[in-house]
Amino acid sequence: MRQMPRYEVRYDGHDEWKEISELELMDGLYKVYHRVTPAIKVLLNGRELHTPHAVYRLKWQFGCPRPPEVDQRCDYPIQ
Repeated sequence: MRQMPRYEVRYDGHDEWKEISELELMDGLYKVYHRVTPAIKVLLNGRELHTPHAVYRLKWQFGCPRPPEVDQRCDYPIQ
């Protein structure tokens, strides 16, 4: 059985990542971007998505390699 992707968020001022549901992710992204599909593509490609209030990322599981720790901010505006 295939498992749905899981997501994590880190809010401003906090160093810890918190696992969130897909519904919480969509709610947070919709407040910033009215079209969330491009933002989700960024996450599914293994990059972090920086918003004014939080940083979102895909939660890696089962020893999957995490992309290198570099500034992975989106270079294009997601509208």
